[in-house]
Amino acid sequence: MKVIGITGGVGAGKSTVVSIIEKNVRTEYLHCDAIAHELMEPGGSAYQELLRLFGEGIRNADGTIHRGRLYEASFGAGRVKELNACVHPKVREAVEERIAALRAAGFDGFVFIEAALFIEAGYKEICDELWYVYAPEEVRRERLKRNRGYTDEKVDSIMGQQASEALFFEQCDFVLYNDSAPEDCERHIMAQVRKHQNGEVVQ
Repeated sequence: MKVIGITGGVGAGKSTVVSIIEKNVRTEYLHCDAIAHELMEPGGSAYQELLRLFGEGIRNADGTIHRGRLYEASFGAGRVKELNACVHPKVREAVEERIAALRAAGFDGFVFIEAALFIEAGYKEICDELWYVYAPEEVRRERLKRNRGYTDEKVDSIMGQQASEALFFEQCDFVLYNDSAPEDCERHIMAQVRKHQNGEVVQ
């Protein structure tokens, strides 16, 4: 089993890359945003603390947390650090528990971890390798506008908040280039992965 952190700039295609690898190699995908949402559900480990921090007003009628109201109560009120301090450690704990369970079960494939603040949150220390999915900025911009309907202004705002490419190139163990045409994407990705597995230099 190999635990791999996967990161990259917005629009680089991290989910696409993992979905391609899943078709070819035994893979478990631990997406920290999805895990955080699970933990915020009624009965989840973050649920009661979020209600205590941000009030009953963030709840829907069925007891679930309203994402928009939580966003306003945290980001909109300048309390994002409190939100992160509540949720991030619980997500990290859940990730480590799932990795331990896979290892105990004898899983022998790739375990990918994706987190928004991967390096900053210290996930690298629980991984065997960190992979950086790279695509040129102009390619990422076009994908975001075409696939998500983002405006240039929104793309600028998101990209301006992300860590520099230089940091990722410095920290990562493997750069996976995801800049080919859609019809060549799977072949291109898997060729790089197999080269890396064999200890070859990926150009």
